[in-house]
Amino acid sequence: FPDGTEIVKQGTMPGRLGFEPEGDHGFGYDPIFVPEGQQRTSAQLTPAEKDAISHRGAALRALIPELLEHLNR
Repeated sequence: FPDGTEIVKQGTMPGRLGFEPEGDHGFGYDPIFVPEGQQRTSAQLTPAEKDAISHRGAALRALIPELLEHLNR
């Protein structure tokens, strides 16, 4: 923010590595990464399914309340 405030949040997406690449969605490690609680790789999930459990989504969901609080000061 212009006043020098920095807000940093971290998200995680626990899971395991699969043995063979599977799926056509995503990029990078998505075809071999199986998120915790899933039987499919990240590349097999729909964008909505992946967003709901992704580390980026978790960080953003944690960030939003603090951003709003800072903006409403």
